[in-house]
Amino acid sequence: MLRYTLAMSIRVACLILAMVVQGWLMWVFFAGAILLPYFAVVLANAQGGGNAKASLPQAVAPTITIPAEAFSQKNTSESK
Repeated sequence: MLRYTLAMSIRVACLILAMVVQGWLMWVFFAGAILLPYFAVVLANAQGGGNAKASLPQAVAPTITIPAEAFSQKNTSESK
């Protein structure tokens, strides 16, 4: 959360500086103000919960087997 707050503070500074500065530096600050939220969210989501996933129980589903005989037609003449 601290990294996200820091990134948003830098974004506000970029917005203010983009309105004050002229020339190519203005575009650099605008680019920073536009791209920083994306990278802040990506970094915040990449942090994850750490070991929280390892402590969750794993679901085990039973394996279902269907023999091939269940799909074969024994008397094809009776169905016609």
